[in-house]
Amino acid sequence: QKEGKKERAVVDRVFISRICRILKIMVPRALCKETGYLLLIAVMLVVRTYCDIWMIQNGTVIESAIIGRSRKDFKKYLFNFIAAMPAISLVNNFLKYGLNELKLCFRVRLTRYLYEEYLKAYTYYKMGNLDNRIANPDQLLTQDVEKFCNSVVDLYSNLSK
Repeated sequence: QKEGKKERAVVDRVFISRICRILKIMVPRALCKETGYLLLIAVMLVVRTYCDIWMIQNGTVIESAIIGRSRKDFKKYLFNFIAAMPAISLVNNFLKYGLNELKLCFRVRLTRYLYEEYLKAYTYYKMGNLDNRIANPDQLLTQDVEKFCNSVVDLYSNLSK
């Protein structure tokens, strides 16, 4: 490490092993609530992709009906568009629900684990009374876990698209 330069984060074997350890805490078994939400999100992303494709196609035929001045086709495709809106809205809300629940589940599991570690062997006492470098470690832990879990779920959502 050179003078005045910060060490850059790298994605190496150590980083991957640490992330895997954390993921095993957040998703402890193959069949658990978190796995269900992961599957729900994946399915809803696929369904939303099909909805997006349908919306593009339907918008195109509505435009064609307008350009061709066909009232009959325009009314038919516009009705199809309006009729599909509740289903598309349902898909989007299921996706949002799955993402929010997964964030919450991850946060609960990781927070419980970290607080168990924090409360072992008087670590909380040592940090609070013997080491003044970190103010409010419990609050920082909670906030950092929330940010981390939100980032992990957002990353999963973006990679699944």
